[in-house]
Amino acid sequence: MTTVQRTTDRSTLVGRRGWHPPRWVVIVAVLLAALVMTEAVTQAFSPLLRYDDWPYVLPVDTPATLDNFAKNLREGRWLNYLWWLTVGQHMTPAWASGTYVAAYALFVAGLWRLLWQADRRSHWAVQALLGLALFSSVVWVRLLYWPGTLISSAIVAAAGVWSLPWAARGRLRLAVWLLAGTVLSLLSYPPVAGVLFVVAVVHLGMVDWRRLALLSVGFVASWAVGVAVIYTLNWFAFGHFGLEIASWRHPNPLHDLDTLRVNTGRAVRAVAALLLEAPAATVAGAVAVVAGLLSPVTRPLVARLCAGLAVVAALGAAQTLVTGVVTSARGELWLWLALVLPAALLLRDPGVLSRIGIGVLGVLAVVGVLTWRADVGAHQQTRLEYAGIVATSTAALPEGSRPEVVVYQDPHARTTLAGSTMAGILRMMVRDASGEVPRWCRASECARIAAGAVNGPVVRLGTVVGIAVPPPPDWF
Repeated sequence: MTTVQRTTDRSTLVGRRGWHPPRWVVIVAVLLAALVMTEAVTQAFSPLLRYDDWPYVLPVDTPATLDNFAKNLREGRWLNYLWWLTVGQHMTPAWASGTYVAAYALFVAGLWRLLWQADRRSHWAVQALLGLALFSSVVWVRLLYWPGTLISSAIVAAAGVWSLPWAARGRLRLAVWLLAGTVLSLLSYPPVAGVLFVVAVVHLGMVDWRRLALLSVGFVASWAVGVAVIYTLNWFAFGHFGLEIASWRHPNPLHDLDTLRVNTGRAVRAVAALLLEAPAATVAGAVAVVAGLLSPVTRPLVARLCAGLAVVAALGAAQTLVTGVVTSARGELWLWLALVLPAALLLRDPGVLSRIGIGVLGVLAVVGVLTWRADVGAHQQTRLEYAGIVATSTAALPEGSRPEVVVYQDPHARTTLAGSTMAGILRMMVRDASGEVPRWCRASECARIAAGAVNGPVVRLGTVVGIAVPPPPDWF
């Protein structure tokens, strides 16, 4: 028996010594704790929804909201539209947010289960740390404020990881799984496709490089099929074979060397910005990658993971080169997996390097939890502020009737993205409380509200109540 084998046997025995709770108990307990620690449970039951998410929890033909059908021409998320038509329009914001958080937790549970089943030597307490690190993604937290829009994508992600063990039993099954998961992701939220591909690479483990190359080609081909489906649906619905990219995304279609130079610069700056999202986490993840490549046990696994991540990153960069559109940080869901998964694989090392994996997971868990608490906490502070304004402005008048609510906003702020977004959120919250979307103030009303706003955002004008939209919060 070799030294590595003896060490593995000894470590395995040590890992199995003592009390071991059932795996499902640990998973449920840790995820419940994560929901509380990250304050995700607060956002789930008392959500702040971004303005463009409200149309996905409101009935058809609600006035003063965006046209969900028309959005398909610009985004192609037909599965989100179908969900809204059948389910979403009948949900409240709390139900939508709670369902989204539950689906996300189910996704994390499925991914964690796959990793745990492949690692039979780690102590359950170490696995609990892995589960907390997986949940507290500093990227995914930014999606919490669009639950109505993104429920279908979270369900696709959860269904993908839970069905992967079945799909991995045969090549045809895996091909069907990859095609279905990728197409459904593109029809709901494209970044989920990259996540499922990376998870598949890790789950296949020591697959030979030829098969990994075929899997990568299959992923890119499935992506192309998804794009073709979107273009075809748009052609039937709008007479336009493709997507009309919104101007606020600053498209710069590739057509000469100059646009290639500009788009390349955008892609490079986007990568640099991603690495600076959470510097401590990035450094910790890099340490895990290096340690994983140094370990003879985990080197083949980490190398294959890096190859899978490179495919996803290259596909994203190619889109920027062709269209000039840069995906925001919240769209790079694979980034957190690039940090957590090397540390998770490092746990399988029988020697001292596994301790590096534990340390990295500890850093990622702390960074992730603190990021979630800060992000959700800031949004909840805004929600409470707006909820107070809504309650005061919609309260019954002394004679018992309901006032007409009008909205005022500083003209300069109203022309900015942040200002118009926050005004939209406040108007939708008034609609949720009163049943009607408040109108914008008339010139004479605006002047009186602006003058009276020095004493507070709610200004009474007889039977009309005016609201002065507060300045955009720092988190925007």
